[in-house]
Amino acid sequence: MQRLFPTLLLFLVVSGCSTVPTYAPQHLNWPQREAALQQITAWQLEGRIAIRTADDSWSGSLWWQQLDDAYEIKFSGPFGQGAINLVGDQQQVVLNSSEGEMVGHDGAEQLMYEQLGWRVPISSLRYWVLGRPDPTQSSSLLEFDDFGRIQSLQQGGWLVNYRRYQLFQQLDVPGKIAIKNHQLGVKLVIDHWQQPEKT
Repeated sequence: MQRLFPTLLLFLVVSGCSTVPTYAPQHLNWPQREAALQQITAWQLEGRIAIRTADDSWSGSLWWQQLDDAYEIKFSGPFGQGAINLVGDQQQVVLNSSEGEMVGHDGAEQLMYEQLGWRVPISSLRYWVLGRPDPTQSSSLLEFDDFGRIQSLQQGGWLVNYRRYQLFQQLDVPGKIAIKNHQLGVKLVIDHWQQPEKT
């Protein structure tokens, strides 16, 4: 019995470990990876976000759905406090919060800055969260890891560092991102990627 117990314990440990899913990064060169990422035009993510300025900080949950150029973004603080909802496209954006509804025609960044004091680069973040540069920006400086994924990105006055990747639609996509410029810092942890349900 004394010999049987260590053997049984080892079997249980090994069996438990074998059920943990493994993630093997893909080896792709950047042109191949970027071409594949460009095909993802509809996605949905859930995670956590922290925003810090020189005078203030905020953290909470994040839900984002992108369908081509149309998007819906929900920010929510602890216990649902400070909930903010953004719905927009290339024509206009509507922001709903405890203060009421505001409509803007100059983009989500300008509306959020006017109402909340945050100049978060929503239009570029749409691409950055997928692990690719914003194609509307004229220039970018990229550094890659050993798997051909972006490790750091400088674009439009922002520095984007990719700390972790995960798998979505058979592609490596970011799981943890840090974004900053001289005025603001954003940390984003993506817990779950999925394909949006058809409406």
